Amino acid sequence: METPIPTLLLVLGGKCLLNWAVVLAQRGPMVRSFLGTFCVSLAATDLLLSLAVSAIFFLGDLSVLGLRLTRYHICLLAQVACFTYGQLHWPVFLLGGLDFAWTLSPRPVRLGWARRLAYPSGVCAVWASALLWVFSGSGFDPYIEGGPHLLLRQCRVFPSPQSTQVGVVLLLAVGVALLCCCLEFLPCRNSGIAMGGGGGASVTRCCQNATRHCLYRTLADFLSTWYAFVILLVALLLLRVETPAFLDMNVPWLCFLNSFLIGAICWWRSPTFQWERDPVFPDGFCRWHFLRSVSADINGRKTESSRSSHRNRIH
Repeated sequence: METPIPTLLLVLGGKCLLNWAVVLAQRGPMVRSFLGTFCVSLAATDLLLSLAVSAIFFLGDLSVLGLRLTRYHICLLAQVACFTYGQLHWPVFLLGGLDFAWTLSPRPVRLGWARRLAYPSGVCAVWASALLWVFSGSGFDPYIEGGPHLLLRQCRVFPSPQSTQVGVVLLLAVGVALLCCCLEFLPCRNSGIAMGGGGGASVTRCCQNATRHCLYRTLADFLSTWYAFVILLVALLLLRVETPAFLDMNVPWLCFLNSFLIGAICWWRSPTFQWERDPVFPDGFCRWHFLRSVSADINGRKTESSRSSHRNRIH
């Protein structure tokens, strides 16, 4: 897709402002996970890219260390950013999931020196690997329209197939979870209403499967925060809107992935978690306040079941 250079500058500037607004607002959770550390690195990289492109554009013909920089290099930087950012969605998603699967705990855990060193090192390795792949293994061939470099008016930028793939996988996962919850709880809610009982109480009492009960509570927490983002993602995918790859990779998108991964790991590990009064997770958006009630409900059902079996043995 062809993008005018002034529009490219405005998009990069707006993205930088949004990135840093989210990073500064969520600076507490940002430093406690791999995804948070990557968010900070992405905001810094976008800022450097925006400053470099703006300097070349406004100064016109710039010379740095004997290298003459023109609008050709604006398009070159934009295409390098597209190819590099486009390779990062799956690696960042998978590494973030592995990080949470290994370290996530509802109890406050002090961030040791090993993790403080591992997160920046891992982020640097991801960026270096992506750049190495772009320049050596991907067959990257920049496309710049013909004509004098000083008179270039627009640049060709490219979408990222990985962002679409990750988005489809996330929506499928949310859709399947929502379908499972509906099939589990709607008959119970309807029967509770028909009998004159409270719908919410009947839903809580209905599910004898602890895993599905946790799934219901976790999904409710996640969608109560991110429902608008999920609707936007569905609309973009259905309308097949093409966005530049450097725009797809942004801090709000990574925060969405962060909440999704935390919710998935919480559901997966909920039978083994010992919930605190206020679980502390590296997530500045979702408030997982239902999780402790999940544990209480499950433990209550287990206690009631053991008592009933004990009474049966006595009789």
